[in-house]
Formats: sequence, structure tokens, C-alpha cells
Amino acid sequence: MNVIYDYQIMIGQKYGGISRYFYELIQRFSVADGISPRLYCVFNDNAYFRGNRRSISYSRVRGRRSINKMIIKFMLSFSKYDIFHPTYYDPYFLDYNKGKLVLTVYDMIHELMPYYFSQEDSTVENKKKLIYKADKIIAISENTKRDILKLYPDIDQNKISVIYIGSNFKPIKNNKLDCRFPQRYVLFVGTRRIYKNYLNFYESMKPILQMDSSLHLVCAGGGAFTQEEIDLQKDNIDRIHQVNIDDVALSYAYSHAQCFVFPSLYEGFGIPTLEAFACNCPVVLSNASSMPEVGGDAVVYINPYDIADMTKKIKMVLDNEDMRKDLIKKGKEQLKKFDWDKIATQTLDCYREVIEGM
Repeated sequence: MNVIYDYQIMIGQKYGGISRYFYELIQRFSVADGISPRLYCVFNDNAYFRGNRRSISYSRVRGRRSINKMIIKFMLSFSKYDIFHPTYYDPYFLDYNKGKLVLTVYDMIHELMPYYFSQEDSTVENKKKLIYKADKIIAISENTKRDILKLYPDIDQNKISVIYIGSNFKPIKNNKLDCRFPQRYVLFVGTRRIYKNYLNFYESMKPILQMDSSLHLVCAGGGAFTQEEIDLQKDNIDRIHQVNIDDVALSYAYSHAQCFVFPSLYEGFGIPTLEAFACNCPVVLSNASSMPEVGGDAVVYINPYDIADMTKKIKMVLDNEDMRKDLIKKGKEQLKKFDWDKIATQTLDCYREVIEGM
């Protein structure tokens, strides 16, 4: 079985859950019987696929997307393969693909919360086109499958398989990163755009920071604070830190945090929850969308729309060492449900179903 993957997410992400997802699958398929995976992406700057890079960083190559797109079109037109599995939603390949089309749908946030995105964003249109063209859809959570069927009820539900994703993070306790982090902190990870609910989260943290002068807030990733965020945080600005870090430093950040808070209004899956579990970090998690699927009974749930509830639950975890230890123990057990080898086997079974006509 020959499977082709394209360049899209490798150019779109240096680090991130989607590119890690394809990296983990392709690594396992490369040594598995019965499948030959081929990734076509030159001039990419993705941290996980450094072996597929040229010596020059893609950021210095003009027309890098066009080059990658041209190569994929050529390979789809003239090479022998069974399945094409694009890594994102650009439908540029539809006139060239001769194999079965497998599409992974990560979430439906553009469709459900369009007011958070630019009117020029073509994700909804592109994704819809591929959802209807796909021979098989992989949804990364039951919630994502429900959202697809709610938005497109004429799609055959048997066309959609739910296959979770995993994490390969490991706890890091001691290294040279010590100086980059305060001694005691609550951790927030990733972008702080509106649906990630950062502003409400900060409001929930204000009274906690005022009561505990030794506690800090660390925001890992997401870019520098906006002026709105700076103005909002001015009373505690000396104890709020934004750091742009790689996966090793992020593992360290989880490993040393008092707790990780994930207050998002919507996630297709929510990989940071698994990353925290893997790094022995207690989790305070939103009760919205797919997140209870991932968190199970190993987290403390919050209502992401209720600032008072978030304050109460975060403080409860911070004040209770026994609770944090119990959450860490339960997190390790919950993490076992999201094993990359199992995920790769399920994906390979999905490919076989498609080739055999389901």
C-alpha cells in the first residue's frame, strides 16, 4: 500500500499538534509491513521533519508553497500510489489525485465560531469541499464527528472513523532551563486568541495572584502579549511571563507547573491535556466540546464562561497538595488510552478499509 502525504502543515507549523500527528504516523508506517509512506515537502522548516529539509530554511525561499504544490501535483499525476492523505484543507490537488482520498478533520471551529476568523479565511469552503470528496474521514474525537454530522447531515456517518491522537512528551525535572521559569507558577499554553478564552482566564487568576505573592503565571507560546493584554495585566505585570519555547522547554514548563489550566471554549481534541498528563502536571480543564473525552476523570473541570467558577477550581487545586498528587496519578492512567502505536494501527486499518471498498 503506497500512501502520499503533502506539505501543507509542515510549512504551516514549526511545532504543533497536527505536524506532530503526521510525524508520529509516518515514523511508524516507515517500519511497518504492508505500507510505504511518502512525504513530499521541500524547503520546510518544521522541527519534526528536519530530515526532509533542504539545507536552506524555507523562510528564505521565495515561492516555497508553489514549489511544494507543483511537486505534489506532479507526483499525484505520474506516480503509482493507493491513497492520498493531505495534511490540511487546501483542495489544490483534486484535479490530479488518482488514488483514494483520506482526510483528517481536526475540528469544526471555523464553521461553529466564524466570528473569530477573517471573512477572507477560506477554511470553511475548502474543508467542506474535501469532506464531500473524501473516500474516508478521520475525526480526531467523537465530538468532532458529531460536529461534522451536525453541519453536514447528508454525510454518511459510516464514512467517518474516530481515531484519537497522542502525545510523546516526557517529564523534565532538572536542566539549564531553570532560570527561564519562576519557582511557582500556573501554566497556560498556546495561542490566546478569543476562543482560547485567555482574557476570562486572566480575570479568574487576578484574585489568586493578589492573595499569593509568590505565585506567577506563565504563558508558553502564543507570541508576545498584545497591548490589550498588557493593559489588562498591568497590576500583576511583574509576575506574568510570556515565553516562546520548543517542545523540550514546554515539557519542562509542564513538569514544574503547579497546574496547567486549559480554559478553551472549543477544541477538536486538546493535545495540551495529554502533554500535561505525560509531564506529571495537574490539569484544570474546560468542560466544553471534546475536552471531557480527553480529560476523563483525571482533571478538575471548569465552566469556561464562569470566571468565579474558574477562580474557585484553580485555587482548590493550588491549595491541595493531595489533590494534585491524585490528579497526576489519574492523568498517567488516562494517558494510556492515547497510545501512538494503537493510533497508527487504527489508521492503517482505516486505509485498508478504503482500499477494499469499505
